[in-house]
Amino acid sequence: MNDAYSPESATAAHYSGSKVDGWSHDQVPYDTLSQSFELLNEDEKFWWRATAPSLGQLLASSQYSREDQLTHLRWYRRFIIPALGPHPSKAHFQPCPVFDGSACEHSMNWKEFETARTIRFTIEATGFQAGTATDPFNQEQTKDLLRNMAKEIPDIDLKQFEIFVDEFFLPKEVANSLKAKLPTGTPLSQAWVAFDLLAGKVLPKVYFMPILKWMHTGIPSSTLVFGAAEKCNRIDVTYNDSIKFVKDYLESFTPGQGPVVEMVAIDCIDSPSSRIKVYLRTGVTTLAKAKDQFSLGGRLSGHSINDGLEALSELWPILFRLQGHDIDNIEVLPEGSYCGCAIEMKLGQAEPETKLHIPVRKIEGTDAQLCDSLSTWFRSRGHEELAERYKSDLSAAL
Repeated sequence: MNDAYSPESATAAHYSGSKVDGWSHDQVPYDTLSQSFELLNEDEKFWWRATAPSLGQLLASSQYSREDQLTHLRWYRRFIIPALGPHPSKAHFQPCPVFDGSACEHSMNWKEFETARTIRFTIEATGFQAGTATDPFNQEQTKDLLRNMAKEIPDIDLKQFEIFVDEFFLPKEVANSLKAKLPTGTPLSQAWVAFDLLAGKVLPKVYFMPILKWMHTGIPSSTLVFGAAEKCNRIDVTYNDSIKFVKDYLESFTPGQGPVVEMVAIDCIDSPSSRIKVYLRTGVTTLAKAKDQFSLGGRLSGHSINDGLEALSELWPILFRLQGHDIDNIEVLPEGSYCGCAIEMKLGQAEPETKLHIPVRKIEGTDAQLCDSLSTWFRSRGHEELAERYKSDLSAAL
C-alpha cells in the first residue's frame, strides 16, 4: 500500500519521556546540539525552540541512527531555522502551509509494506521583507534557501525549480493591481518547501500555487501547470504521456463540474524518478466518489490500484465511523470540504499514480476518537505495534 491513504498529518506523532531509544533525555541529539549551537538572534532562538525538539524526537523514535539524527539537526539549524524568518508577532506576511497559520509542519511518512518510516516536514520560507513592497508575494526567501543549499549539497538539482519559478513567480510591480482583483482572504503564498529526511541526505520538494498567476494572466491553472511541466521534458524522456493522460481525464468533465488544479509539486533531484505532482481540488465527500477519484474514473487499474481501493474501502467506514452495508454514498464531510487528489507524473511513465488526501481535521469527532479509529485500522491491517503506540505517542505531543 502506498501512502495515498495514510493520513499524513495524523501520523506526525511527537515523543516525550525520560528516555528515547535507550538514551537518557539529556543525551538525545537535540539537547547536545542546543548546548553547542550559536543562535544569532531572538527569531532564530524562537524557531529552534518551537520546532527542533519535535523534529529531534521524531527522528529518534523513528529509529534514525544517532549519526543521522545529528546530521539532520545540524542541517536543520544551518538552513531551515534562518529560512523561517521573523517571529510571527513581527512578520508582515502570513505563511499558510498549515491550516492554523503555522510556518512549519513535521510529519511521518508511513508506508504499509516498508519497515522504515521517513520523517519529513513542510515550511513556507519567509523573508524579513516578505509582505512589504520589496517582496509582496514572499518569493525571495524560497529562492535564496534552495540556491544556497544547492551550493553545498550535491544531490540537489534545481533545473525544474528554476523553470517553475520563471513560470509562476511574479514581479513585485504587479502587486497593487493584482491584489485589487483577489477575493478577500486569498492567500498570497507562492511556494512551500518540503524535505524528506533520508539516511544521510535530504530530498527537497517544492509546492507551487498557480492561483496568483492565473488571476494575473487569466490563463487557467491547469494550462499553466501543464505548460510548465512540458518545459521540464528531456531530450530522451518526457512527461508527455502522463500529461496527456491527466489532461484527457480532466477534459472528460463538463466545464466547471470537474476537479480543479490548485497546486503542483516538483522534486529537486536530477533523476529519471523525478516527479511532478498535480494536486486537484475535488468534489469527493463519499466513498463511492473517493474510489472513482483514486482510479481516475476507472482509467487506472492493476494490482496497486486494486490494493489501494481495498485498503481505502476498509479505512473509510472506520475513519468516519459508519455502519451498515450501504455506506458508499453517505456524505461524510461538511459542506465546502472535500478530499484532495495528487496525481504523480514521472518521466517516461505512460500512466500516472494517484494519492488521495483525506482532510482529517474535518472529520466529526475528537482527536481521541480519530486516534482510536486509525489505531483500529492499523490493527485490522496487521500492524499491531503501531496500533498500540499510536494514541499514546500522539498524546505525548500535545
